[in-house]
Amino acid sequence: MEYRENEKIKFTLRDDNILQTECFPNTIMNLEDGKESTRISAEMVNYEPLPLLCDLTNVVRMSQDCRKHFAGPEHAETFSKAALIVTNPISKIIGNFFLGLNKPIKPTKLFTSKEEGLKWLKS
Repeated sequence: MEYRENEKIKFTLRDDNILQTECFPNTIMNLEDGKESTRISAEMVNYEPLPLLCDLTNVVRMSQDCRKHFAGPEHAETFSKAALIVTNPISKIIGNFFLGLNKPIKPTKLFTSKEEGLKWLKS
């Protein structure tokens, strides 16, 4: 298992070849944060897209530019499909905005538990 972190996100390349990201409490994401996340993700997956388990539970705000970046082609090169974990009202709003307005390039779904997200990623 490989592990990295920055000021806002923990990145784990799991033994099952799934990249897991989890934000620290009260995270506010802007475009620069999104680009750094994409860079770290790309390095960790060795520039070969892998399934992504992204826990948005601790995100309290994400800028429109950041959501657009995460839905765009540069970030799409880092994952094959993404399960977004949303377990509270704020993360659900962010997740729904992301799916509804930004329309990610790769298959992306919202889940309320990591277990369900992992099950879908492995299917």
